[in-house]
Amino acid sequence: MTSDSSLPAVAVLGLGKMGSAFADRLIVKGVDVTVWNRHSDRARPYGDRAAPTITEAVRHAKVVLTCLRDHAATVSSVKNTAAARALRGRTLVVLSSMAAEESRELGSWAERHGIAYLEAQIQDYPSTVRMGNATILCSGPAPVFETVRLALCAVSARFLHVSEVPGGATTLIAAQLAFALHAYVGVLHGAAMCRAADMDPIVFLRLMVSDYMREGPLLADLEKMVTSAIAGNYGEDVGATLDVWRLSLEQVIAQSREAGLDTDHLESIHVLVSRAIANGHGEHDFEAVTEVMASAP
Repeated sequence: MTSDSSLPAVAVLGLGKMGSAFADRLIVKGVDVTVWNRHSDRARPYGDRAAPTITEAVRHAKVVLTCLRDHAATVSSVKNTAAARALRGRTLVVLSSMAAEESRELGSWAERHGIAYLEAQIQDYPSTVRMGNATILCSGPAPVFETVRLALCAVSARFLHVSEVPGGATTLIAAQLAFALHAYVGVLHGAAMCRAADMDPIVFLRLMVSDYMREGPLLADLEKMVTSAIAGNYGEDVGATLDVWRLSLEQVIAQSREAGLDTDHLESIHVLVSRAIANGHGEHDFEAVTEVMASAP
């Protein structure tokens, strides 16, 4: 497909499941895309679009998306003299998980180096991004948001500017995760109780969950988790691995502590997730915690 000259050229740094989903979707929509990955084998399928260094990747880009494993990986990749020089005059959009304070600090660093900065948090899975149906929340100056709107609208059904201040999108995502994680643990615990009592967990799901939640993405998640947990198919159709869930949960706990909130209830979820990972479920989806629910230490 030829590039759409009305869209800004984009560099995608990081080609894990989410980063490659962004790159693939942008290419499908006609965006001029260059990619870079720390391990070159992941970039090889992109042929001439792959760059050997970050400096080369961003040379012709107006917008630079980082979708690296975590904040530490983002900082080690872009917060150095060579990358700062290459990024000057461009818009840096950071999609990796981070705490609100980390985002504010990175935004201040970018400003000092003449780099426009936007924090972007994804509310969906790689499969949703590939279909162009993702929800992306952004924080940062409104004019910066407008410079990337055309490019990121190619991958999102909802592309929202939620705050002028970096950290706002991260806070909203953390709040949503704090709610969703409890809902996930709650529905799996209820299903486990039913199974222990020889009750059909699907009866619980239909009568006690669906009646209250109706249609929506959270309901779809809960239904997928319960049916996968019943079948033990934790490794099929993985939206996010438990390793990724734990990183996100740790961000929620850290930000909650920073706000002076009690985190004992979040710590209990962290214990479940960590035990499941220790039992070999790190690459499985969240419903794998049902295994450690069924075998208390």
